[in-house]
Amino acid sequence: MPRRPPARLVRTLVVGLLAAGLAGLLAATGTLAGAERSLLDARYHVRGAHPAPDVVVVGIDEDAAARFPFSRALHARVITQLLAAGARAIAYDVQFSTPRDRAGDEALLRALDDPRVVLGTAEQFRDGTPAVLGVARLRRQGTRIGSTLLPVDDDGVWRRLDARVQGLPALSVLAAHGDPDAGTHPLDFAGPPGTIRELPFLDVLHGRFERAAVRGRIVVVGATAPTLKDSWPTPAGGGLMSGAEIHANAVQTVLDGYPLADAPAAVAVLLVLAAGLLAPLATLAGTPSRALAQALGAGLLGALALLGGAQLAFDAGAIVPVAAPLLALALGTASAVALTYAFEVRARRRLRTTFERFVPPDVAAELLPDGDAAPRLESRRLEATVLFCDLRGFTTLAERLDAEQVIAVLNRYLDAVSGAVFAHGGTVVSYQGDGVLAVFGAPLPQPDHAERALAAAREVLDAALPRFNAWLLEERLADAPLDAGIGLNSGHVMSGFVGGERRLEYAAVGDATNVAARLQALAREADGRLFVADSTRARLGAAAEGLRRHGPVELKGRSEPVTVWVAG
Repeated sequence: MPRRPPARLVRTLVVGLLAAGLAGLLAATGTLAGAERSLLDARYHVRGAHPAPDVVVVGIDEDAAARFPFSRALHARVITQLLAAGARAIAYDVQFSTPRDRAGDEALLRALDDPRVVLGTAEQFRDGTPAVLGVARLRRQGTRIGSTLLPVDDDGVWRRLDARVQGLPALSVLAAHGDPDAGTHPLDFAGPPGTIRELPFLDVLHGRFERAAVRGRIVVVGATAPTLKDSWPTPAGGGLMSGAEIHANAVQTVLDGYPLADAPAAVAVLLVLAAGLLAPLATLAGTPSRALAQALGAGLLGALALLGGAQLAFDAGAIVPVAAPLLALALGTASAVALTYAFEVRARRRLRTTFERFVPPDVAAELLPDGDAAPRLESRRLEATVLFCDLRGFTTLAERLDAEQVIAVLNRYLDAVSGAVFAHGGTVVSYQGDGVLAVFGAPLPQPDHAERALAAAREVLDAALPRFNAWLLEERLADAPLDAGIGLNSGHVMSGFVGGERRLEYAAVGDATNVAARLQALAREADGRLFVADSTRARLGAAAEGLRRHGPVELKGRSEPVTVWVAG
């Protein structure tokens, strides 16, 4: 028969998978899209600026805008100047929708009659024809016309490039001689606004510019003045970026072969699953008491690894999702912490409830506090007094009682003895059939442990046992009262919790325990019910009054006799 997996492992897997599933669901419904975009933008900032060696911008800045719009002949002249300076290509990002002056329009159309020039437009007729000046002539002469539109995300930021927009190739794709059917790709921005070199439009118009700045490069001509309202937010930060510089970044992106790409969907799924399971699985390593720290540590390290790994992947050209894995990691960590805390608290309370059966409640409260504090009981060697109490005649009585009656009698007796022990600050170490092993001075030190033990023993014999016998007779469970034998011995005991992860008990072991057990057995052979070792009497002081010397006794397992005293 196949072995079932441990319940703890099953709970861990369920918690991790639920965390991953919830994060994946939120990502699939678009709930995390805003957070994902913000985290992507942060990667651009962290990476910083890098060169864009193949492009330059000729900007219609504020000086040029003061004269704008001007004759299209001036645009023709700028095109001529740039071609003469050796420009590799020109992407003209200015909208020429309708005729204006015949001479200027003619000059512009002639200037556009060059395979190195691409005209941009943001307008199209219903049939998809570009809405530009002289479109029929431009098509006859082979002038390339590209769309200046870019897909804008819901937050109004340009992050991607569509190689084809409404059937029209993108301006940047045509200028870079890219594939117009390449689909949508992330824009690889060189940096914040101003990263790509800009030449003033009027300087180019009048020939006052460095020819080497454009030689062999693709030049994007367009508005850069804020007053012309062609500026947009980008993930590169640094404020609004002019449309001309955005298109220059797009051109460089195409020339570089689209260096940024989204990671495959399988990577996203694996990241979410791994993130959701990380902290819960970490709680399985080591002991349960360390599970909380392990879960929190795994969550923190996982977040750092995820963010650092995402940045390294971005620098290498891969965009991996971060929002959903981060959420899965947070949910998995929180769930693991909550689950671990709940089970630890439950286990602690169960241990405390069990422990309170053996020690007074105030001792249990000090050793096993509520909350997340660790148990304060350390294994140590303590001086203590051990009490061993055994019920006489119980075996004979049990032979003629039903099982339910035997258990009822035994529980009544053990409760009576335990009550006397607790009343004097003692700890019940164990029940051994009808015998009770108790210790005074452990697990917490008590300077008067011998006096406490003697007082508890006398209460058992003088009060608890008579009440127990009265109950026996009243219930007609016995024909005659039962008696008890008690042994007291003082010495060093080793105090602490013993057992394994599944079961934990308190123990007080040592020679003092063995001697106390041997002393209570003297009641079967000698006259008396309470036998006190000389080691205990020596610690009693005035409380020793009433004890009479029994003399040395040979005890099994000891090489030397033990001087014993008997309570009067």
